[in-house]
Amino acid sequence: MIREAVLRRFKRFEEQRFPLTGNVVLAGQNNSGKTTVLQAISAWSLAFQQWRLLNDFNKHGGAYSKKPMARQAFNAVPLRSFDLLWHDRATNDPIEIEVVLQNGGKLCMELIPDSTEQVYVRPRRDTARELVQNDLLPVTYVSSVDGLETEEPAHNPDWIATLMGRQRPGSILRNLLLDVSRGHSWDRLRESVQRLFGLDILVPQTLGGAIISEFQKPGEGFALDIMSAGSGFHQVLLLLSTLYSRPGAVLLIDEPDAHLHVFLQDTIFSELRSVAAETKSQIIIATHSEVIFRSVPADRLLVMMGTPRRISDNAEREQLAKAMGVLEQVDIVQALQAPGVMYLEGYTDLNLLRAWATRLAHGSLAFLDRAPFWKPLVWEARDMAGGIKAEDHFRALKLVRSNLTGIRLIDMDGKGRSGPADSAPRAGELNRMLWSLYESESYLAHPVALARFISANSESNGEAVVREFFENAFGHELYERFREKPFDPPPLVKTYLTTTKARTEIVGGVLTLAGIHGFSYTDFDRLAAIMEPSEIHPEVVEKLDFIQTAFGL
Repeated sequence: MIREAVLRRFKRFEEQRFPLTGNVVLAGQNNSGKTTVLQAISAWSLAFQQWRLLNDFNKHGGAYSKKPMARQAFNAVPLRSFDLLWHDRATNDPIEIEVVLQNGGKLCMELIPDSTEQVYVRPRRDTARELVQNDLLPVTYVSSVDGLETEEPAHNPDWIATLMGRQRPGSILRNLLLDVSRGHSWDRLRESVQRLFGLDILVPQTLGGAIISEFQKPGEGFALDIMSAGSGFHQVLLLLSTLYSRPGAVLLIDEPDAHLHVFLQDTIFSELRSVAAETKSQIIIATHSEVIFRSVPADRLLVMMGTPRRISDNAEREQLAKAMGVLEQVDIVQALQAPGVMYLEGYTDLNLLRAWATRLAHGSLAFLDRAPFWKPLVWEARDMAGGIKAEDHFRALKLVRSNLTGIRLIDMDGKGRSGPADSAPRAGELNRMLWSLYESESYLAHPVALARFISANSESNGEAVVREFFENAFGHELYERFREKPFDPPPLVKTYLTTTKARTEIVGGVLTLAGIHGFSYTDFDRLAAIMEPSEIHPEVVEKLDFIQTAFGL
């Protein structure tokens, strides 16, 4: 069977290696490349079988002969143009699909570009001659059932294979059942159907060239055509009949959970694995079903997020199942590309940090100013969904990129959050930073900067307004000391800044007193943008330094 597959320049993968020993489940979200892996192995098998029709196993000039293959005959992947098969549609070099077999043999098939309607196929020159002389294991791609034909004639094996390759299994389901009924596995298939559905599948009959395939409930004297059953019943029939009719094959099964109730999703892998053992077949399954993840032994799961790798234990399997409900596709892309991820109270915090970093020409601006990877500390990924915490999101991201570094920046909120802040960044971990004042907006409460902003944006005397506001809050003497040393205020003023909501009560209050009404806190970064570097609190600089060091900027 297949031990490993290596794809080079095939669709979304420039070069990627996939460990596939045994029965494997490719686990990942939509658009993570699961189907692409199945298509590549199917294309490898098709290309090899087509090349063998040349019946020429000798090398000429050090390379095997090329065989042309038209797009219409290439049923491994639905295509309107062959260049869509190439990574980034760049057809400068051949596609290579290398499969390592269980016995260690390596067979790499090349797909050599010619035109949008034709390619050439051949084994790569370093493939051993004794390997290409023998017909290798059969490979069958099984997509989810797409609806049955009202009438289905008996087809020859080549046409059945063609329709399977074109992802039209609903057009040949009765043919597959007919094949099984003519062998020695019908009773086993019948037992599985009875166990899973409580129904009796009847032996197919051919009347006038058409295949009649029916089922009945135990104890009832009438039968119904399988078309009368639900799509989940059809899906299970397709999977079982394909396995039983193709013993010793590699079955590439795309989304077997399609149309299946949760109960069947929970049992389908166990059923397929049992049949695969009986028929000496290998199954490679692509799915994003959390139910299937939890029903599969951990060592059978290949995570398709970031660099493909096997799950190590049950704890990591549970982490994967949770990640499927937490991560969005954009999270996966950013986790692979960004220097790190930040978790903030909200996007206004990001705007403030960006404005301060700009004024300081700080090195952290390389992260903050270019669509940085950040998330709220708690948020809903979907409407009506439960809140997702930063810790849970970060653990999910670690499945994508194990060395990813994260930072949580937490407001004091006048309460004092439990747990200490990290004194220095820890690479590959979720670091913890704490504001010592109430919130990030508290660091806008610089008397001189506030006065300058008010004078520039209203007809009020900024210095007089700021003085009036703070003297009303804690008196003339403390205000003078605060104005003289805004970064080292008297204890009473420090307590005020630590326990009072700056967004509405301090900064918002000063602006309202100045007659600047309707100035939203979402625009407070405009105030940060006029602060002189000497007016930016040392604690802000400390946080920016932490970000720069943690993310290696």
